[in-house]
Amino acid sequence: MKNFTERQKLILVGLITGTITALLIGFTFAYWTWESTSGQRTAVSFTVGNGFSCSADGGGNITSSDVQLMPAECTDTAHAIKRTVKVSTTQSSGKTIYLNMGLKVNDIGTNLANSSNFKYALTTSVTSCDSGVVTSGTFQGTTTNSEVGLLDTKRYQTATTNDTYYLWVWLDKAETSTSTQNQTFNISLTGSCTDETPAPITTSWGQEVDRFTEVNFSQTSVENGTNGLYLFKPTENDTHPVYYYRGNVTNNNVLFAGFCWKIVRTTSTGGTKLIYNGTPVDGQCTNTTGTGTQLAEKKAFNSSYTSPANFGYMYGTRYTRTSMSSTNRSTSYKYGNGVSWNGSSYTLTNTIDTTGTWATDYNTLNNNHYTCFNDTGTCTSVYYIYYTDTSNAYYITLTNGKTVENAIDEMLTSSSNTTDSTIKAYLDSWYTANLTSYANYLEDTVWCNDRSISALNGWNPNGGDTTKYLYFGAYERAYTYSPIVTCPSVNDSFTTSSSNGNGKLTNPIGLLTADEVMMAGGKYNTSNNSYYLYTNQNYWLGSPNYFGSDFASESYVFSEGHLGTAFVDNSTFGARVAVSLKPEATLSGAGTSESPFTVSLS
Repeated sequence: MKNFTERQKLILVGLITGTITALLIGFTFAYWTWESTSGQRTAVSFTVGNGFSCSADGGGNITSSDVQLMPAECTDTAHAIKRTVKVSTTQSSGKTIYLNMGLKVNDIGTNLANSSNFKYALTTSVTSCDSGVVTSGTFQGTTTNSEVGLLDTKRYQTATTNDTYYLWVWLDKAETSTSTQNQTFNISLTGSCTDETPAPITTSWGQEVDRFTEVNFSQTSVENGTNGLYLFKPTENDTHPVYYYRGNVTNNNVLFAGFCWKIVRTTSTGGTKLIYNGTPVDGQCTNTTGTGTQLAEKKAFNSSYTSPANFGYMYGTRYTRTSMSSTNRSTSYKYGNGVSWNGSSYTLTNTIDTTGTWATDYNTLNNNHYTCFNDTGTCTSVYYIYYTDTSNAYYITLTNGKTVENAIDEMLTSSSNTTDSTIKAYLDSWYTANLTSYANYLEDTVWCNDRSISALNGWNPNGGDTTKYLYFGAYERAYTYSPIVTCPSVNDSFTTSSSNGNGKLTNPIGLLTADEVMMAGGKYNTSNNSYYLYTNQNYWLGSPNYFGSDFASESYVFSEGHLGTAFVDNSTFGARVAVSLKPEATLSGAGTSESPFTVSLS
């Protein structure tokens, strides 16, 4: 979160015509807009016909009868705010202008200001606060007259521009404290535009950042010609905006701890994330392709692929799939919508009987996933069918009164980080042998193993389609071209300290995510051999994709440079460990393969 500052030459102050005033149980959202005027152009000479203007329109009214603000999804139209924001600029031919837009906090209840769950997002997506994110954040820590940024020095170079954004303001469903009840807040739209060229952004290692290009992640770096160091726009108003390398760059080489690395991006704490790139030759880091770019041994991500638990960088209880062929099943089974448990046995509830043929039954179980595989509907172990096809039923076995919700929790959420994956054990062993003496150089950043579910499908006992897979967040983001640099849950945020993540790591290392490969220039199913993460090898990432009929599929970088998905037990893939240098680490050098950056601590 970053406050706007006064510009010294040309300030076009936003004219506020309304505010948002809200109660947790009901609020009004008054009409608000701002527009620059010629009368404001007092700091520079102005000639009619050679000027500019900008405006932002935030929409109409929301009253307490329209919505009740309470913990919810941002898309919950009954309990969250969504407003269309139309931004327009006009300038004379050849003129470039820069626009800022933000939200001014005129008043906010103390308990709301202390909550990390009172959030905002500006997006280009009309359907989700998580897709097409321009910027996002929380109101935590704000006070009267604080400002949070929505657009920061957005550049306009054409005569007339009309942009449409969507502003989301909501109290996230994660909020459990009652202290946020009956809290007021008063927020107004604010903005400015100027023809003053802003100062360039330069990294701590001296390279200039492209702060204006809005990268289209639906294309590879080759397709949209992006090569360089860019500002990740959703973080532009953060205390430490994220800068990332993309495309066929050759100035991100680092020599550290006796190994070669590539800079991937900066972190939200100001650190610098690196990916392993082999060993140096005469002090030079010349590796670009081949097995020399990865650790010596090839490894599976995990030892088994038959449970959703196997996506985990660390995992917990494995509920392993079983399949039953239609030729081995009776025609008189009962199926239930739910189960009851009496302490020793299950009884199916809301049951249906089969029609007699699996070809008819298999795609009619969306509301009746539970079965005892008998005609009585009573059993000591119950079976939950999550996937079906014309020949087979795929299911997990539940005991001791557990339901599918319990199984999902134990595999993917609260109890899922007890055992090291194959890949984690290998990386930890390599760290112990090679990086222990360099621990004081490394920050405890988050290594994300995002197991957030984007589509339960057959794992949803109420209407879950048994002919579709279980999909995860990174897979959805890859196909909506909307990478993130945050991690959706603490459980999946692997760190050594519990103060900034799950505290489950022994060593501050991990794997890159599919999101970071998208940012670097990769894309699913589209080859790219002209960006710095291409090595002509297959190597693992830390992002789950989907669980199919009977297999867990994880993200990896394919030998042709595109994002791919593979069974987690594939032992033919390489490992490229990643580390993150502390913010106080100093990089010196040119960053080229011949003169890589070297690292010291200030």
